[in-house]
Amino acid sequence: MVDFKIKSGEKFLFIGDSITDCGRRAAFAPLGNGYVSMAVNFVTAKYPERRIQWVNKGISGDVVQGLVERWAEDVLNEDPDWVSIAIGINNVARDKQSGRSLDESLRDFEDSYRTILERTESELNAKIVMFEIFYIKEEDELARNLNVDVYNQVIHQLASEYQAILIPIQEAFRKAVSKRQDYSWTRGDGVHPLPAGHALIALEFLKAMEW
Repeated sequence: MVDFKIKSGEKFLFIGDSITDCGRRAAFAPLGNGYVSMAVNFVTAKYPERRIQWVNKGISGDVVQGLVERWAEDVLNEDPDWVSIAIGINNVARDKQSGRSLDESLRDFEDSYRTILERTESELNAKIVMFEIFYIKEEDELARNLNVDVYNQVIHQLASEYQAILIPIQEAFRKAVSKRQDYSWTRGDGVHPLPAGHALIALEFLKAMEW
């Protein structure tokens, strides 16, 4: 029998950028009003007996280098049993504008991501969840044509290396868009999800956690 991976008494920490933040530091404290709160509500409804502590440390606009800077305070000090990382779209966008070569940007991205994974493994021994970066090119009114696939290759490689649970949300959005091309999943930028987009992220997360 399949059993939901997160057990009663455990602490689960989400960290990332605006997609994770979703107002968790303001009107929608403490979990935000995006995929995090949706996932938590589904878990609570299905497993009310499991007393899980949920923490959201998303910060709008963040990049993986920003996570390195705040890892000790926002993650290590919390001492979670699980760490879920959803980061990278701001890296992709800013790297493209920076004038740096793609190879240099990817090395920096990988080195920074590896730093937080190493610290998590060595100082916490927490279980790790890693999200793909997602981007819906067809919905980007700015026509930025962001290349998330090469960054996702790095994420896949690191997830395998550190035995993390990988959440394939880029693939999930591609499938959703192909099945309903007249529907908008983001707020016109291909990045920030509308409610159904957040629901898709939450469901992909729950599926990977064997909910």
